[in-house]
Amino acid sequence: MSERYAPTGHGRREEMPATVRDFIAFLERRFPETKPRPGQTLDEIMFAAGQRSVALQMRAEFEAASNLPEG
Repeated sequence: MSERYAPTGHGRREEMPATVRDFIAFLERRFPETKPRPGQTLDEIMFAAGQRSVALQMRAEFEAASNLPEG
């Protein structure tokens, strides 16, 4: 197996996932389902909802692509 460059983002110590499946798992961990907390602004709530929405959409796209017939 060849060695690959493992970039990190903006000072984070966690390496970027090497596979799509691992990337989806990374998004699930990074942007879990949350509930609004007292004191959060509408902007903060909507921003978190947008992040989660992207994670869910990426998972749906991956699952759809995984079910495509080979051809």
